[in-house]
Order: sequence, then structure tokens, then C-alpha cells
Amino acid sequence: MNRKTIFHIAFDAMFLALFVVFSYIPYIGYINIGPIAFTTMHILVLIGALLFGKWKGALFGLFMGVLSLLVSLQYPGTINYLFLNPFVSVLPRIIFGFVSGLVFDFLRKKSTFAGFLTVSAPLCGILTIFHTTITLLCLYVFGYLDIFYISHLMGLEEIIVSFENLFSSFGNFVVAFIAPGSVCEVAAAIILAPTIMSVLYKFVIKKSSAIYNLDVNFSQDENNTLSKKNLIIITSILGVIVVLLATLVLILFYYFNK
Repeated sequence: MNRKTIFHIAFDAMFLALFVVFSYIPYIGYINIGPIAFTTMHILVLIGALLFGKWKGALFGLFMGVLSLLVSLQYPGTINYLFLNPFVSVLPRIIFGFVSGLVFDFLRKKSTFAGFLTVSAPLCGILTIFHTTITLLCLYVFGYLDIFYISHLMGLEEIIVSFENLFSSFGNFVVAFIAPGSVCEVAAAIILAPTIMSVLYKFVIKKSSAIYNLDVNFSQDENNTLSKKNLIIITSILGVIVVLLATLVLILFYYFNK
């Protein structure tokens, strides 16, 4: 086993421990303030994607999804119990981590560290909106509509019925509980993910690169480097796409729940 593999195993184990701590200690990973519910778990996924790209992002997304599934066991008879369905809890988090890693992989090859850090904050906010959107979409399609009958097989029909009686539509649920929390998630991602990533990169990854042969490099070729202006343009385009996607999903929720 080479040094690089040992480093990644240790790094993944450390973050898995953090995922467990965030999941099971109240008001760290899952926070409820009145009717507002939000999570900070996505920040750990973003950090992995920022540093190591798509595969680490997907792995950390898997950690988040599996632990979300396990945590849902503590809330039988509530909406959270629908996350017992792996298509609701695990699938969207893996997609979120993988897509985030793809975006950061591309930017890492096309920008200096300073340029990467410039656009990583707004990108973390945009990708957090993407995470909320795709999680809601999976909750609606695989949980609420239950197109694969997984919720039915798991005996979750009573929760879906009570959900309909309580909110009358999925759109009302989104507006009342998810939308306010998503604002908190976006703000936390913008502030914390790039800050923690930069500290880890400077004091852990960069200093360990020579020892463990880590492949975390930013472009040094000025001819192959995107300017900050182009990076901001790319970020803006991604932001518009994600906002349009979120808007389309909300419109579909309301259309099918009239």
C-alpha cells in the first residue's frame, strides 16, 4: 500500500468521523429553529469536492446519504422517515457530490489557487441550491409519488397520507419549511466551505503533497489559465442554470399539486 493510499484512507476516515458527529449530535449537522429546518452536512461534501474532485465528492455524498438514512430511523411517523428510502436519502447526495467535484475539477485545472478561491464561494452557494433542488426532486418523485413503490414496500404510505393532509400540496411544504432553511444552507456553504478548504490546502494538503504524492495542483501555465473575469462569467452562467432548474422544479410542484 503506497503512501498516497494511506493518506486518503486516513483523510476519509477523519471525515467519516465528522459526518457521524454532525449526524448524531443535536444542532450540529441537522438544525431546527421553529419551522425552519436545515443541514450543515453538505459543507463537508463540498470540502471534499473542492480539494479532491468528483470521486471524493461522490464518496462524501455517499457518507452523507447513508447517515441521513440512518438518522431517519429516529423519526418514525414524520416526514423525515421518508428518507429511509435510499432513492431519497442517498441518490441525490451522491449526485450532488459528484457534480460538485466535476465543477471544481475543471476549475482547478483552469485557474490559479487565487482565482479558484475567488469563485469557489459563490459556486458553493450555487451548488447548495442544486443540492436542495435535486433532493426535493427525489423526495417528490421517489418518496411522495413513489414511482418505484419503495415507500409502499417500506410501509411509509401513512406518512405520505398525513403529509397530504397537513400541507395539502408539496409546494406548500417547500415554501413553509424548505425555502427558509435553504437560505441558511447557502449562506453557511458560501462562508465555511471555501474557508475550511483553503486552510486544509495550505496547512495539510500542500505540505503533505511531496510526502504522499498528492495530485492536488492548480494551473501554473498562464496560457492555460482562465482569467478571473472568465471564471466569474462561468460562475454566473452556472448560477443562472441552477436557479432556472430550481424555478422549474417549483413550478412543476405547484402544477401537479393544484
